[in-house]
Amino acid sequence: MRIAQISDLHILDLTDVPMVRFANRRVFGGANLLFRRAREYRPDILEALVEDLLQEEVDHVVVSGDLSNLALEPEFMRVFDLLKLLGDWSRVSVVPGNHDYYTYRAADTRRFEKTFYPFMFRGTFSDLDMDIYPYVKRLNDVLLVGVNSATRTVPPFSYGTVGKRQLERLDALLGRLESQDAFKIVVLHHALHARDKWAETTSRLLNRDAFMELMEKHSVNLVLHGHDHHGRIWKKRWDSGHTTNIICCGSSTRLVDDPSKIARYRIVHIDEGRLRKIETKIFDPGIRKFMPS
Repeated sequence: MRIAQISDLHILDLTDVPMVRFANRRVFGGANLLFRRAREYRPDILEALVEDLLQEEVDHVVVSGDLSNLALEPEFMRVFDLLKLLGDWSRVSVVPGNHDYYTYRAADTRRFEKTFYPFMFRGTFSDLDMDIYPYVKRLNDVLLVGVNSATRTVPPFSYGTVGKRQLERLDALLGRLESQDAFKIVVLHHALHARDKWAETTSRLLNRDAFMELMEKHSVNLVLHGHDHHGRIWKKRWDSGHTTNIICCGSSTRLVDDPSKIARYRIVHIDEGRLRKIETKIFDPGIRKFMPS
């Protein structure tokens, strides 16, 4: 089983978006876009990424949040149209990030879920589907669990939380999965490692300890997350002797001079219930393709 992780796409698309839509916190994001984000996070790199994933013929693609930049409908649809080239819910899984809940209205109207529901479940979205997180998929001998850590915030905050109700559901779900002989993967957006003081104040996962306790309790094998645009791979060794591998993808569409921050994605290789290899592919701006690291 080869599973690709992409993350933090931050796709901008203002097609037919009236200026009145910026009469909220988007005015801050809009200023940021003018100076930096619109140049750094590139739809053309996402197109090259999808092409590379098709050539790789991976078994499944996981998107660990921040698919959009301002949680606008054209942004969501542009990403959706590209992801559907990779397949349906059996081939693609997504979770939201803080940018996908960028405004209170985007979060309250569940704009992300209404667009990307086909990558979470069979069927169509209903406003009655209140508790869709966490969701679980069986991928041969792998069990993949999607968790929502995005929540409504005000500038300059971009923190996340896995709410009490969702934590309880996650605990119960992982408890049921323990009896199954499968490799367990949990996906969320917000970072699980400590960062600098500013990031810890404004953008951490507020209940990180409670979330990690469940990873230990249920011997989760692998956690995939985004949010921090610096790629990171680490192991958490628990007192029980179990090890949880944790992968922060970094951004998969970012074009910058720093080679440690340029667009990348991961491919994890799982065989016979074990993580065998983590492969990283990095965008080469010279040839406009993703190349093995």
